[in-house]
Amino acid sequence: MIRRRLDRRSFLKVTAAQAALLAWPKRARAQPSSDVVVVGAGAFGGWTALSLREMGTPVTLIDAYGPGNSRASSGGETRQIRAGYEDRELYTRWVLEAFGRWKAREAEWGRRLFYETGRLLLAPEWNHGLETTKAALDKYRVPNERFTEAELRRRYPQMNPEGVAVALFEPTTGVLKAREGCLAVAEAFQNKGGRFRIGRASLGRRAGSRLAEVALSDGTSVAADTFVFACGPWLGKVFPDVMKGKLFVPRRDVFFFGTPPGDDRFSYPRFPNYSEDDSLGYYGFPSIDNRGFKVCPVGEKTVFDPDTDERLVSAYQVKRARDYLTLRFPALKDQPVVESRVCQLEMSIDEHFIVDRHPALENVWLVGGGSGHGYKHGPVLGEYVARRVTGQDRNPELEAVFRLKPQTF
Repeated sequence: MIRRRLDRRSFLKVTAAQAALLAWPKRARAQPSSDVVVVGAGAFGGWTALSLREMGTPVTLIDAYGPGNSRASSGGETRQIRAGYEDRELYTRWVLEAFGRWKAREAEWGRRLFYETGRLLLAPEWNHGLETTKAALDKYRVPNERFTEAELRRRYPQMNPEGVAVALFEPTTGVLKAREGCLAVAEAFQNKGGRFRIGRASLGRRAGSRLAEVALSDGTSVAADTFVFACGPWLGKVFPDVMKGKLFVPRRDVFFFGTPPGDDRFSYPRFPNYSEDDSLGYYGFPSIDNRGFKVCPVGEKTVFDPDTDERLVSAYQVKRARDYLTLRFPALKDQPVVESRVCQLEMSIDEHFIVDRHPALENVWLVGGGSGHGYKHGPVLGEYVARRVTGQDRNPELEAVFRLKPQTF
């Protein structure tokens, strides 16, 4: 068990030491079995492994590239935590529970992961989505305000609300540190006795309708009673037949623009998160930790391979981001891109999460379909999966929502 706190450098040293075991004879590298093996150390897999470990279950967590890695859907700098979900109240309830859990973990781990920025939903007119979102926020007593264009101009003079007639503001929502959060979860998992391994996992030996072990890319294998594959956009690669057409994995270009020297109007806490739909759509965050003002054009339909595709932003998306910045935040129109990322989503057919048993392997669970809104739910989803796979949660409503749907893309 790791007793001391691991920073990122120390964590990488640990994983490098594990990689050095490849030089040992194969017999010496034989791995002890666990009650549960979790494949994938992202938002869903990491929290599932930690929840299982805190229940006292022996767990091995496996990831091909490591927690918070640059290929992961949850490996970016920041992710949004919002309570507004139109009429999908399940996720509003879960977010409200997640808020408390994120804050409790911040206190437990002694590191800041949540920034209460607030969130602006911008629209040309009051519409059904805003109406159902406000109704759910009011129902669950989530603070919110409705702004007119004039109120937006008064409240946020650094933004040009041209074409925006109305906005819905959620003041208590905000931003989570994504990559850092994944590292913190993996560290806590190991500190509490969990076993972590770097390696690409594939289906190994079977015993009838059960999976006996997973095979790793270093030639070793790990046995377990139960296997949870929470490997996001890689689910389709591990289970090409079962997951065919079940996930759509598009790329997303993300930009961080510099702010003018001495100007903190676009930095936390002076500006909130924002999102706006036009024919395609945009969202973004204020500058957090001086990383830059985030602008993310959405609507990209290009399929992305998380293993092999290069993460270079496209000229088209650069233009989209800059055109939007020029319109909505004119004081930033001449600022440079100071950072950029290309990540990917893993969209389910209905944008609900997937938590379901493999149709042919009774001890294998499929967990994924984050659909661009999964990261914030990690603490709650992880506990749900842990209880579900150990037979402690049999809620039929949730089973129906999270089952693997027959429809395909």
